[in-house]
Amino acid sequence: MVSPRFGILILNMNGARWLPALYDDLRADGYDNKRIYLVDNGSTDGSQSLTRDRYPEATLLQMPRNMGYCMAYNAAVQAAFADGCDWVLWQNNDTRVLPGWLDRMAAAAASDPRIGVMGPVFRDWSSDQPNSFMEKRHPDVIPFMEDSSHAPVDTDWVEGSALAVKRECLDTVGPLEPSLFIYWEETDFCRRARYQGWRVVLVPGSVARHFGGGTASSVVPAVNVNALKTRNYYVYEFCDPEVSLTRGFVRACHLFLVHVKAGFRSQKPLASLWQNTKVFAWFLGGLPEWWAKRARDRRRKKPPRFCPGHDVSLKDLLAKDNT
Repeated sequence: MVSPRFGILILNMNGARWLPALYDDLRADGYDNKRIYLVDNGSTDGSQSLTRDRYPEATLLQMPRNMGYCMAYNAAVQAAFADGCDWVLWQNNDTRVLPGWLDRMAAAAASDPRIGVMGPVFRDWSSDQPNSFMEKRHPDVIPFMEDSSHAPVDTDWVEGSALAVKRECLDTVGPLEPSLFIYWEETDFCRRARYQGWRVVLVPGSVARHFGGGTASSVVPAVNVNALKTRNYYVYEFCDPEVSLTRGFVRACHLFLVHVKAGFRSQKPLASLWQNTKVFAWFLGGLPEWWAKRARDRRRKKPPRFCPGHDVSLKDLLAKDNT
């Protein structure tokens, strides 16, 4: 059986300090049928020249501006599919991978054609212990997380720092939701995939590490991180295609009240209340857009790849000199 071709799309903005370790891991992972791409969101720290000079096996996909997580990956998958990739990996630059991780993914993919989304298990960044994602979301998997003979484990969603998507899954589910920009986008995508009948799984024996926050700290200004995370959480609760519109809105309102209650326990309760109220008002201001998204998700319709004015063609991505 021919092994699937993986297209590893490494999202990057001023992450030159992270890239060598990940590139070196990919060189040593033992899986040959892959393509590596640097999805660069306008770096100014030498990431492009580092890639060209030291890792010529990686193709540079240069975004015209900071496209965030969603739109940058939506643009980059064009290159991977043009190169014949069967799966794409949305890979953060602040990750590392262990030898055999793609072999195990390939075996999982072959085990069931209904698997549309896969993710590795995660060790802590600086030790061999499970990371917080495993401890909080999948403590039941930890006893066998590195057992390569264990079957894939179904889950609601897998961590977006190293998320593999089957081409046919993307063709039916559509791209990442561009209006989210970054945060909750992988959770939203996995829910849409499951809603359309695809399996979303963790793959024991496929092991990675994720520093956490290294990619996002460059893509999103620090002052906007928490606000964007929280707004997108409201959107996620509101847009659940399997509950009524009223219930989705009540969920979002309940989440707001939870945040307000937590804020009153903080050292600056009034400032927290003001911040939480602003973010909820931001969510409410976009309700027509979120209602349209929810209706689209319920009808199993694809979102657009880009927000208006951000369209990027494959020719645009490859216009830079990659030699």
